[in-house]
Amino acid sequence: MSKLGLFLNFDGNCADVLEFYAKAFETNHGMIMRYADTPGGNQVPGYDDKIMYADMIIGGENVMFSDAPPQGNYVAGNNICLNYSSNDTASLQRIFDALAEGGAVLMPMQKTFFSELYGMVEDKFGIFWNIMV
Repeated sequence: MSKLGLFLNFDGNCADVLEFYAKAFETNHGMIMRYADTPGGNQVPGYDDKIMYADMIIGGENVMFSDAPPQGNYVAGNNICLNYSSNDTASLQRIFDALAEGGAVLMPMQKTFFSELYGMVEDKFGIFWNIMV
């Protein structure tokens, strides 16, 4: 089964965003993982207390949040990333390659501590995608 989700990136104020949305939508955040909690140690200096991943159910859908690392070139308004997940690894690689055509690979498809296959790409239209199992 494949699924499309929404991933929102912020410029160091993700904790405030979570509190704001929890109040606005009368919900609670789910998991919160800070950069300091990264297995193997934080690779982003000065970001120990920043949020690497958080999620919240809004309108029945899982919305994911993060403080974009400095190399993420955060720009307010361009901080939305679509998250496409599937258990079909062959189709994920095909989709990743198709999205990368004319775009930019931000992180090649690879095994990570949170997914057996994960990659980030900006398509030729400027849309950011997380592709993952």
